[in-house]
Amino acid sequence: MRAHTRTGLAGLLAVVAAGGLAVVGAPPAGAAAPGIITTVAGGPGRGVGRNVSQLPASVGAGPGGAVYVGDADGVVRRLSDGSDTESVVAGVGGPSTGFAGDGRSATQALMGRVGGVAADPAGNVFVADGNDRIRMVAAATGTFFGQHVFRGDIYTIAGDGTDGFSGDGGPATFAELAGPDGVTLDSAGNVLIADTFNQRIRVVAAATGTFYGQAMTAGDIYTIAGDGARGFAGDGGPATSAELWDPGGVAVDQAGNVVIADTINNRIRVVAAATGTFYGQAMTAGDIYTVAGSGLDGSAGDGGPATSARMGFPLGVAVDGAGNLVIADSGNYRVRLVAATTGTFYGQAMTAGDIYTIAGDGGDGIAGEGGPATSASLGLPQGVTVDRDGNVVIAVSDIYRVRVVAAATGTYYGQAMTAGDLYTIGGNGQIALSGNDDGTLNAELEGPTGVTADGAGFASLGHSQARLVPATTGTYFGRAMNAGHIYAIAGTGHAGYSGDGGPATAARLRYPGGAAFDGAGNLVIADGGNDAVRVVAAATGTFYGQVMTGGDIYPVAGTGSAGFSGDGGPATAAQLDHPMAVAVDGAGNLLIADTRNNRIRVVAEADGTFYGQAMTAGNIYTVAGSGTRGDSGNRGPATAANLDGPEGVTADAAGNLVMADTVNSRIRVVAGSDGTFYGQAMTAGDIYSVAGTGHAGYTGDDGRATAAALSGPAGVTTDAAGNLVIADTGNDRIRVVAEAGGSFYGTGMTAGRIYTVAGNGSQGFGGDTGPAAGAQLARPQAVAVDPAGDILVADTGNDRIRQVAG
Repeated sequence: MRAHTRTGLAGLLAVVAAGGLAVVGAPPAGAAAPGIITTVAGGPGRGVGRNVSQLPASVGAGPGGAVYVGDADGVVRRLSDGSDTESVVAGVGGPSTGFAGDGRSATQALMGRVGGVAADPAGNVFVADGNDRIRMVAAATGTFFGQHVFRGDIYTIAGDGTDGFSGDGGPATFAELAGPDGVTLDSAGNVLIADTFNQRIRVVAAATGTFYGQAMTAGDIYTIAGDGARGFAGDGGPATSAELWDPGGVAVDQAGNVVIADTINNRIRVVAAATGTFYGQAMTAGDIYTVAGSGLDGSAGDGGPATSARMGFPLGVAVDGAGNLVIADSGNYRVRLVAATTGTFYGQAMTAGDIYTIAGDGGDGIAGEGGPATSASLGLPQGVTVDRDGNVVIAVSDIYRVRVVAAATGTYYGQAMTAGDLYTIGGNGQIALSGNDDGTLNAELEGPTGVTADGAGFASLGHSQARLVPATTGTYFGRAMNAGHIYAIAGTGHAGYSGDGGPATAARLRYPGGAAFDGAGNLVIADGGNDAVRVVAAATGTFYGQVMTGGDIYPVAGTGSAGFSGDGGPATAAQLDHPMAVAVDGAGNLLIADTRNNRIRVVAEADGTFYGQAMTAGNIYTVAGSGTRGDSGNRGPATAANLDGPEGVTADAAGNLVMADTVNSRIRVVAGSDGTFYGQAMTAGDIYSVAGTGHAGYTGDDGRATAAALSGPAGVTTDAAGNLVIADTGNDRIRVVAEAGGSFYGTGMTAGRIYTVAGNGSQGFGGDTGPAAGAQLARPQAVAVDPAGDILVADTGNDRIRQVAG
């Protein structure tokens, strides 16, 4: 079926499948003591801004030309005007977003969806955290909002984490907020909050004094607009008696007026800071007025009075240096401007009080990059700010980019720009899939769900792409690569099925669940969403009965149509149903966790007898599972046993097949031959439970593995000592069943007993460079053991690959 020649994959190689990671070769030698955990790939992303994948929800200008980008996935990054690089300011990101880290390093904190971001002149960064809080990243050590803070750490300055409304007139940290979606600062340093679902604008006072017509105490919170009722009312009267409807953004103009994106009301409204004439209207201090939008949904009105125009759910608002209002008119896929004075702005002649489109033609997409902004497809603008050079910076959430309308011709964010044209400065059009050739710790992964290792290294998959990180410079999968950099080797990052027989990087995968390297160094992918197993050839040759070209992708099992058929016949003519894992046994057979068929199947490498069955090369066979969901059959023929959603499979050194019978919360073994394994006498072809009681839970550490409770284990492997290493997914732990007595991963073990070696059971991210058993994991999906004897963990919820030193 294939030539068994190693392709020379030396050193560390990491393969990431749309957020997953695979590394071939031993990781770099380190001094970590046994049992210490570190991150070896993944994180919230940093590097060249246009290469960092992200889901931008907000932008805010800061001192020194910086622009801060709030990522809905729980990360804040900083873009520098003078360069094209982006760095992480706060958050670890990933599906495991939550709340943790106050009083500690901001880059290790957990946040919810970032709804808004702002910075003060001192460089303190303020974040509207989806945990119903406003948090601050301190730029310097000192006292702010009544708290002593340390440089680089993160602190809550408003909200107690409860969704509701309370606390006005008292300490802001004891108050309740409800989905705050915008944050900004005024000239006195007060923090203004769009408390979106409370239908209010609220202020946290930076100092004791009178602001917005109210006596305020430093650190306390006050409502300055909105009476809490959802609707539209109150124009021309006191702002605190007016009705708002889900205000999504807030800004402060040069006169100190508060500008509100009153989103569902399709209006921009202003709370006057003083009595006078603003935006062409006579205003009274403390009262509220509409300055743009008729209240009707639509896009009409350009070139005429702003108050007569239609808008489509404006989500963000900013004020430029000339005092113009800049609006993220999200539903119209445009950025619009209300001119404060008559003049020429962004290449257009404008009249005071009128409204104009300055970016977007109403289309959703990326067309028009580098050309006139008004002729370009913008995408859905969710946030907007104006940088120190007057450029309009836009968070475009649906195409995963940060874009800029240049105010003047010049070089900004590392690019030559022409006044009035549109450019991307951040984001690569993907979520959590870094497209840059940067180091593994700089690359974003998204929910890696598989990791595997052989004599050459480890591999994992997670979304719709596979990526590789070599430790030595060379040519891999048909591409020249630099050591320690990251490269796509399969998949475009967009889900689908295409590309067989052509370059793997142009092919589409659909939610691949696991991967393995075979004896020839080819990458075998369980393309779960496509109901197929596919191979990326490491070199040109004949593999699995097919002539393959290095770097191209080919199907080796499954028709791409979900179902169950084909046993005993050619694997490529058989139906699979959401295969979640693959492995290669010592004989070169492919092992497939055919998850939704509740079976383990084998594609034979050669004619022979395997797992108690006579097999023909290239054909597929069920070796475990009757196809009926359940938990039965122990100590009998494996093909008569009931399984339930097996998501992991491997082969041990003795030739037994080991599976994670996930929904049954068990680890089970199909004996490859008669003998005694894992302390039990076994018969070839029969199935045995070796860990787990069949009831989900967490019990049994230091006791017999078969008496311990697991919770939805999704991955399993074996190490060089024959120990079973288990991704105990629902328990947020990695556990080991000892094959013999000894010390493994910093833990003393007794044969046949089970031990936790990583994860403290509290879902989250923490503990790097410390004892693994005290660290936080987030739904780890898979494990592998590298040639150095370290455990590699697909820490799925944290978007990382982590290593536990052996």
